[in-house]
Amino acid sequence: LVEGDSAGGSAKLGRDRKFQAILPLRGKVINTEKARLEDIFKNEEINTIIHTIGAGVGTDFKIEDSNYNRIIIMTDADTDGAHIQVLLLTFFFKYMKPLVQAGRVFIALPPLYKLEKGKGKNKKVEYAWTDEELENLQKQLGKGFILQRYKGLGEMNPEQLWETTMNPETRTLIRVQVEDEVRSSKRVTTLMGDKVAPRREWIEKHVEFGMQEDQSILDNKEVQILENEKYIEEETN
Repeated sequence: LVEGDSAGGSAKLGRDRKFQAILPLRGKVINTEKARLEDIFKNEEINTIIHTIGAGVGTDFKIEDSNYNRIIIMTDADTDGAHIQVLLLTFFFKYMKPLVQAGRVFIALPPLYKLEKGKGKNKKVEYAWTDEELENLQKQLGKGFILQRYKGLGEMNPEQLWETTMNPETRTLIRVQVEDEVRSSKRVTTLMGDKVAPRREWIEKHVEFGMQEDQSILDNKEVQILENEKYIEEETN
């Protein structure tokens, strides 16, 4: 699931057609925690996701009928991208929970920086996912490199997107896992529901505002983040 037409087009060109399919998210993903059921299923993006996965929805969802072994959410590394991630995770948790329970929902981590030094055969390209990695690479490369800060997935060409975010041998994925379903369900209601007071109380108690914005929600105990772990994609029939 790729945020935007631009990145979706690059992802389609860069993917391995043998085992990867791309679904660009063009419109707004509805908040399935506080929206009415009839409005949820009128939402074009939600309907497209349901039909693409092909395993039903809600109590009728059957994981064995899923057209795909893994659902990977790929968004920009900014606050808007993080919001889309949370909206999609809310939908999967409420209406396709077996996918989450089975550890088959992932978040892709695109790089934040590209460093390029030299020309021709001597050209060297490195990518950094964090400011710490950037600092280390800057020391390794020395002077004379070109630094690019990626503002979104659409700034990468198909080859770069494949190399950094889609190639099973080089990409980094976050597997979303739920440890306590009851607590997680309550937390989703608190954070994504229409009642402001419980959400404000939870944020004031739990959120450290010095943290990176795209990590604040995902660092909760009910969702295990397996950072920097490589998952090799297995071809499925």
